[in-house]
Amino acid sequence: MDSGPSGLSALRTSVPSGHCRALRILGSAVPFRSRRPASQARRPERTRPSGMPGTGPARQGGARVRGTGRTRGKPGRAGAAGGGRSGASGPPAGAAGERGAARKDPGGRVSVAAVWPGPYRVGMSSLGFTWCYSLVNARADALAERVFMPPGDGSARSLETGRPLGSFDLVCASLSWENDYWLFPEILRAGGVEPERSAREEGSPARPLVCAAGVGVWSNPWALFPFADLVFPGEGEIVWERILDLCSRKGFRDMPAPERAAALAAGVPGALAPGLMPRELLEPAGPEGLRLALESFPPAVPPRLGWPFPEGSGPPRSPVFAPGAEFSGMRLVEMSRGCPRGCRFCLAGQLYRPHRPWDSDAIVEALSAPNPWSGEDPFPPDAPAGLVSPAAADHPRLEEIVERVTGTGRRVSFSSLRLSALTERAARLLGKAGLRGAAVAPEGGTEALRSRMNKNLAESDILEGARILRETGLRTLKLYFMFGLPGETDGDLAAAAELSARVRDAVGGRKAGTAVSASFACFVPKPHTPFEGEPLLHLAEIRRRTSVLRDAFRAAGVPLDVDGGPATLVQGVLSRGGPDACSLMRALLRTRGKASASLALAGIGADSWVFRPLAPDDPRPWRVIGAPAGTGYLGAEAAMALEGRQAPPCPESLRCGRCGACGFLGWGRRAARAVRRSLPCPGRRKAGVAEFSLAPARRGAGRRTWGACGPELYAGPGTAGAAGGGPGREFSGARARRGTREGV
Repeated sequence: MDSGPSGLSALRTSVPSGHCRALRILGSAVPFRSRRPASQARRPERTRPSGMPGTGPARQGGARVRGTGRTRGKPGRAGAAGGGRSGASGPPAGAAGERGAARKDPGGRVSVAAVWPGPYRVGMSSLGFTWCYSLVNARADALAERVFMPPGDGSARSLETGRPLGSFDLVCASLSWENDYWLFPEILRAGGVEPERSAREEGSPARPLVCAAGVGVWSNPWALFPFADLVFPGEGEIVWERILDLCSRKGFRDMPAPERAAALAAGVPGALAPGLMPRELLEPAGPEGLRLALESFPPAVPPRLGWPFPEGSGPPRSPVFAPGAEFSGMRLVEMSRGCPRGCRFCLAGQLYRPHRPWDSDAIVEALSAPNPWSGEDPFPPDAPAGLVSPAAADHPRLEEIVERVTGTGRRVSFSSLRLSALTERAARLLGKAGLRGAAVAPEGGTEALRSRMNKNLAESDILEGARILRETGLRTLKLYFMFGLPGETDGDLAAAAELSARVRDAVGGRKAGTAVSASFACFVPKPHTPFEGEPLLHLAEIRRRTSVLRDAFRAAGVPLDVDGGPATLVQGVLSRGGPDACSLMRALLRTRGKASASLALAGIGADSWVFRPLAPDDPRPWRVIGAPAGTGYLGAEAAMALEGRQAPPCPESLRCGRCGACGFLGWGRRAARAVRRSLPCPGRRKAGVAEFSLAPARRGAGRRTWGACGPELYAGPGTAGAAGGGPGREFSGARARRGTREGV
């Protein structure tokens, strides 16, 4: 129940593959947990003390990776139980000692089972998951109770009262990482609810509605279509208010389940009801049939929280003091939503556009804010503060915030912090705040490779930042990289080992008391990013490059951890697939998450489409969801990557018109008029000018021009001084206009 979210949503920043990052998925602004490949979430250079958001193990049953603070997770080893459970399981491990949970009389209230597809210790470290729990319980007419993966053969029941899943009105899962998806239908089975929607439709009409939300759902919901009654993309503050408003109406709960699903799909912005979607889309006649069906299906437009943030709203924060969570006893608070940097592999950086920082006063106040259902703050006054954002260094008042928080006697941790933005003064403040370990994400071994990723990070920045960190008393430094990136060569892999060795020398290595290590994850292309059409490495090539890396780092004398294998292919299919992702999900459920066996059962092998680049006319199933940045912008960025060119970060004004994402923040029409006035002839394509267009709401409805941006706003991949082929924004015209009226 990641809030079907928005910008940050679920911190769950642990990464089994070794890449911890703060993806923000929030429908509200909730930091979210991104696991694994750097392709899934933006992992900017970050500095953080041990125990900060993003450093904990991410999977139940995974083996802890020595020295990394996370676990190497493998699908199928997450403590999932098979069928045939009987008897209620006790409280989950780690739940003892928590304070602040909401316990309400369910009488007359809309009841929500908030499902986390994994163990308690990880779920309670997800800001997105816990914030959505808070959003529901903040209303007097609603209640939310948490449900986690039961151990062994236990049944899935709520933590607060031990209620079975079938007694709730809504069963909502927060889903961030694709390789965890299969745990959701597994929890349904453990809770006595049929996993397949088709089987539930034949049962009791009073059954709960099964819903899915989170950054993964926002990215591409296809894998959940056979199991969910509803999927909710978008930012959670808006999503949950609409859901609860509808569910609390008189007579709603007396309606048959299909009618309730239809009502929510019609009344909640961006919502999709798979049971109501056209058959030719869900069961197409081959790739061509899928392409035609997608062209006639208007994309859902997820809701966005307006900017500046609405008066009276505050940043998402942890509502429950949970000493047994991964970030034990830490108060997580969202620092900002979105990121201005535009890394081309980063899903979070694209979905949560634009960068929207919270006011410094609101951040400090949130650290001691009481829960609305109790009027009390469950956290002690000196509880450590975890400031969550994929772009903390871009907050205009970063140093002031650190000074004010440390002035209250709290330690401060960041989910991410760009090393190139680290100043001597900021480093001193971080050292005072307890910084002892840091993680830096160069992503690529050479500047040319980093330029293709739009990772504006020179080697001199990395070495200088490492030197500054050493003077704060740094004890551990972790370097995060990806392999399998577009255009990568063996020379780039060897250069990563050489760079790591130079960083080790810059901090003095173990002789100076600082341990340096490196971690690699295989690149997995993500929807709605400029690299969405790139191929995934074949498993044989993954093994070969892993061998190259091990040899290079052995020679450099730097410890290395590499992640890649069949689980990478599982993630690649689930993240961008359509009907084949549904087949793989069913296979994962049958094999209890075993990657190799599931791939074989689903018939996905070496000839799969994921291993080749997507052609312009290939169907893109994730287009059932409209992304903030338009397809024209994504294409322009992909072309710039081929040339090794970097794009500028978003300006602070949020009005450049470069990608179109700001049009969802309540001033889109004014921006369109201003841009249109800048053209000699509005609506006419002109050399060096990129068009914005409104896609037809239905097939054959035609197109009309909305506006354009010239070379002064965006230097696209054209001739010098012109934005040839620049960005464009495509979405359903009717839905876009409705979204603007609502200030979404």
